[in-house]
Amino acid sequence: MKKETIESASTKVLQRIIKKRQALGVSQMDLAFKLHLTANGYFKIEKGITKLSVLRLLEIADALKVSPVVFIEDV
Repeated sequence: MKKETIESASTKVLQRIIKKRQALGVSQMDLAFKLHLTANGYFKIEKGITKLSVLRLLEIADALKVSPVVFIEDV
């Protein structure tokens, strides 16, 4: 996979996380608390400053009570 394709897929995953979080009415601060992160630490994940690991993706999915597939399907 080309680097541009990977970056595009990563951006889509982050956008889906943000969309789902907002749809559920969960603030960045609330999600950061559930993940044992600072608000700034979580903000950096959503902005792509901090790379999203598989472990963190699974933790976010669990905190939002959704399947991680929601974020990566058809990327």
